[in-house]
Order: sequence, then structure tokens, then C-alpha cells
Amino acid sequence: MKARAVDFVEKPYEVDGLRRTLRTVQEDQRARTLLGAPAADGAVVRILSDAATRNALLAVVGPHAQPPNGATLVLRIGEEGRPPNVFAANQLFQLNTAIEAHVGRVERPVIYAADLSLLQAVHGLEDMKASWVRHMNGRCGAKGGALVLAFADRDLSEQVEKDSVPSEGLQAMLESLANPIRRAVVAYVVASGPVAYSGILKKNFVDSSSKLSFHLQKLQSDGLLAKGDAGRYVVTEAGQRAWQVVRALSDRKPPSLLISRS
Repeated sequence: MKARAVDFVEKPYEVDGLRRTLRTVQEDQRARTLLGAPAADGAVVRILSDAATRNALLAVVGPHAQPPNGATLVLRIGEEGRPPNVFAANQLFQLNTAIEAHVGRVERPVIYAADLSLLQAVHGLEDMKASWVRHMNGRCGAKGGALVLAFADRDLSEQVEKDSVPSEGLQAMLESLANPIRRAVVAYVVASGPVAYSGILKKNFVDSSSKLSFHLQKLQSDGLLAKGDAGRYVVTEAGQRAWQVVRALSDRKPPSLLISRS
């Protein structure tokens, strides 16, 4: 559990049970992406490759970075502007206009941004995050695309990432709810109110009582469930907030901001 186990298989196992567990793992991985868990670099590569095949990949690179393979358009940030595709760091409006033109004419646009050090030096970190990262993230997300930030500077990436993910406590709860079994249990307890262990077991969320105990213990350790009167399970106040976030995100696409440190 401490190593983030999603589920477990009991011996001797049945093929149908093994298939159910594999489906649980697959759904857990999808939900973690939806709920804002950091994307693996493999996911970033797939997004870039897909955008390149659709002519939807735009690269914004500084003097110490190279564009990814297949970029349809490359806009560079340099010490001096050299039209049409090189912009000085103080030409942020012109740079944004060029990006907007690309985003406006393609579906599911992807912007790959690397080495924004000149923008940060001229505009400061907070203005860069507010006027560029957040704006471009919103524009890409509105069209079902993504902004991929490739940072060699770990301190900078952590500062940007801090603004784009929930607080540590809430994030841990969301990751716990990425598991479909735990999500189903919390949904049931939210809907039914305080419920005994036997009542949850009868819902057949899992194929054994030992698995149910495993997931209930995880939900308690993550702060989503607690035991109330007569040992009945209740959703905590923090768990209620996390559940509201999950429901709000349930119809959304995966996050539009991805950070790669490779």
C-alpha cells in the first residue's frame, strides 16, 4: 500500500479475476492523468508525436534549446528579433500573436516550450507565468490541446508546477480516488451516508473481503474515510472536498499543462 499498490491478486488466481485487476490498473492510470498527477515523459512523447502527424505541433525555443522532431512551426526567442520567426524577449505581444494564429487554425494544438530563460529575465517569473504560461495553457486547453513545458531548470519547473497542481494533501486524496474501486466506495458512502462494513461488502465492489479491507484501510490512511458511530464508515470533510473535485473533473479531458524534465 505504501508503494502505491492499485490492487492485488490472490492465489490461486482465476483468469477473470486477473483480467479485472488489469482493467483496474488501466483505469487507475487514466484517472491519475485526468486528476493531475504528473505526466510521465512517455506520455509527453506520445502527445508530441501525435501533434506532429497532425501538423499541430508548434515549438517555442530559446537560445539553448532545440525543437522536437516534426514541429510544424518553430518560433525562436533571441537577444534580437529577426523576422519572421525570431522574437526578442521584450516582443512578447508579437510572439503571442504568432502563436495565436497557429492555435486558431489547428485542432488540438500542442505548444512545446523550452528555454524560457530570456522571457523570465525580461519579464520576471511571476509575469511570465501569468501572461504567458497560464494564457497559453488556457488557449491550448480550450481547443483540446496541450502546453508542454520542457525545463532543464528544476527550480523553475517546480515553481511553475506548484501553481498548476492542487495542494499536497488534496493531491494525495485525488490520487487515491484515481483507483476505480476506492472511487466507487467513496461514491457509495457519500450517497448512502454512514454505512457498515457489511453494507459496503454487499455492493460487490471487489471480489473478496480481504481486498475490500485493503482499500478501506487505504481510504482511511489517505484521510477520505473515517469510522463514526457504531464503527460505520463516513466521508470526512476533506474527503467531501476531494470528491467534489473528482466529480467536477469527471467530464474533462486530461490536463492541458504537462511538464517534462527530460
